[in-house]
Amino acid sequence: MPLPPNRILTVAFLKPGPGDPTFNHIVANMCKHKVCHTEIVFEDNMAFSIFAGMNIFFKPRTFSNPDYHLISLSVSQSEYSNAYSFCQQAVEHNLCFTDIGMLSAYFQPQTCPIINTSPSIDLGYTFCSKIVTEALQYASIPEVEHLIPCTTTPSSLYDTLKDSPRKLLNSVPYKREQLRNSGIIIKYISF
Repeated sequence: MPLPPNRILTVAFLKPGPGDPTFNHIVANMCKHKVCHTEIVFEDNMAFSIFAGMNIFFKPRTFSNPDYHLISLSVSQSEYSNAYSFCQQAVEHNLCFTDIGMLSAYFQPQTCPIINTSPSIDLGYTFCSKIVTEALQYASIPEVEHLIPCTTTPSSLYDTLKDSPRKLLNSVPYKREQLRNSGIIIKYISF
């Protein structure tokens, strides 16, 4: 019996560049991997996350910013579909960003059980690494099952995924086109 085809689920991590807001640099400098933001990216370029001061989103994104680092995983159809479904459902709740929740993940993770353990949808607010971790857990991605979403920072999520045995070489269409245009990838090779 042939194995079912695998899907690609990408988690993008932002390492702030010179033009990024000071807040992004402060957050990145507080952690091991120097990342300040994370998003899930699907094969159709739909991206899911939340930015500081904004509401949750699930929309097409190019990831043309060269400061995004991508970790792509080979996942089952079920894992992919569950993650996609979670993102579609979560965006309907119009969740808001929480500074307190995000800062407590860095400075006071022991307060998580008091202020932040409910799923983001129940609370009405979230931050990027919390909602991305919840989506990956909903999809039953085994690499993240041990994480506590309200204490997960972008850096700790990166640390969890960076050595996954399901990690594969992949990129987003914008970056693949840049590589083709630069001559690094021969035009007839596609991935």
